[in-house]
Amino acid sequence: MTNNMPTLWVRIKRLMPFFSGVTRIWVLVALAALLGAATEPMIPALLKPLLDTGFQQGKLAIWMIPTALLLLFGVRGLAGYVAQVGLTKITNHGMLRLRRAMFEKLLTARLDLFVTQSSSAISNTVVYEVQTGSAMLIASFLSLTRNSLTLVALTGYLLYLNWRLTLIVAIMFPLVAIVMRLLTKRLHRLTKASQQATDELAYVVEENVLAHRDIRLQAAQKAQGQRFDDLSLALSRIALKSTVAGAAMTPLTQMLAALALSAVISVALLQSAVSGTTVGGFAAFVTAMLMIVAPIRQLSEVSNALTRGVAALERALDLIDQVPVEQGGTFSKARAQGAIHFENVSVAYADGSALALDRIDLTVMAGETVALVGASGSGKTTLVNLLPRFVSNSAGTVRLDGVDITEWDLLSLRAQFALVSQNVMMVNDTIANNVSLGQGLDRDRVARCLTAAHLQGMLADLPLGMDT
Repeated sequence: MTNNMPTLWVRIKRLMPFFSGVTRIWVLVALAALLGAATEPMIPALLKPLLDTGFQQGKLAIWMIPTALLLLFGVRGLAGYVAQVGLTKITNHGMLRLRRAMFEKLLTARLDLFVTQSSSAISNTVVYEVQTGSAMLIASFLSLTRNSLTLVALTGYLLYLNWRLTLIVAIMFPLVAIVMRLLTKRLHRLTKASQQATDELAYVVEENVLAHRDIRLQAAQKAQGQRFDDLSLALSRIALKSTVAGAAMTPLTQMLAALALSAVISVALLQSAVSGTTVGGFAAFVTAMLMIVAPIRQLSEVSNALTRGVAALERALDLIDQVPVEQGGTFSKARAQGAIHFENVSVAYADGSALALDRIDLTVMAGETVALVGASGSGKTTLVNLLPRFVSNSAGTVRLDGVDITEWDLLSLRAQFALVSQNVMMVNDTIANNVSLGQGLDRDRVARCLTAAHLQGMLADLPLGMDT
């Protein structure tokens, strides 16, 4: 089967514009990572003089080793601190920009988005996946940079000490890269499957919260519980497979490192018999090689977090880049007369599905009051939703004041309508702001509306009245 999945680097490049614009912080983090990596070879480098001359009376001043160690670990600690703070700033910067772009798209997206995706899936992407993905991505970048530089620094030191032995160590680098590549592809597929399963599980919870009365009335708790258990088990299996794939990287790389270490020690013992390698030189080489295992292991583990982070943020990018926005015309009018005309209008919610409306002709004159009466599912709501373009007609024409509603500017068109929905929804704000939603807060006008709705008695009992 042909694999058309873009490379990880191509997918990361799509995300980087959101994490740009903070060049100084990126530079600071890079310098801190470079400084931290540069200190790594200093530890085995200190061992060589300590073992070769430190235990000989008068050869090495006692104060030099503790001073060097304190200075070394002080520099490493400061570099790590700066990198971590910078990392948090970059993460929050990118997360803020991503969330802002996603929410702006939600406010302007074509309404079929909310038909094809559940609200729980959209909320999960905007709130949780962006946060998790941003943290994983930037942390992975820091780990990748720091450990790559550490690997280069330690390899350079090993070459300086003994280039022949270092060639043995270098053999395991391409082998580790092959392992990482194979397991990363599997992790990407499993991460996508996990996202889908999480969405389905969240949707079951959402349905049961919203429809709790209906489920109890129909005694459907057992069936809903079984749905939840089935999806939970499926998600659990995917999580286990992801753990197996991710956890396999560490022992595989450690075995490769152990193989290289065994070969190095064997060859070094043979060399020391011939060339007279000092104890300090041998200890420094073995210590540096043991230290090189850590960045290799962490580099193998970073692919897991990097893959998960990129996969999570790609959902955000897909929402921003691929979801079309609503398109309106340019015609606008401060106040419509109210003449409505439906001409041969049909609506199908999906290609090939049954028609919700079939060739409807209807004229409503300005000032006329019309009631639509019919069985549930006969198309009453669909017909009304055509007017503010909450639903698009598949055929025919809908006109307001003689102008096709597709030619109206959407803000102007929707300003002509007031809607009392059969689905009651309030935003988490004050009563006054709910009443004046989308308009400037005119307290006198809000008070008149609340009085007209016979809510003055309820307001009198609330601690802050309309500001509750």
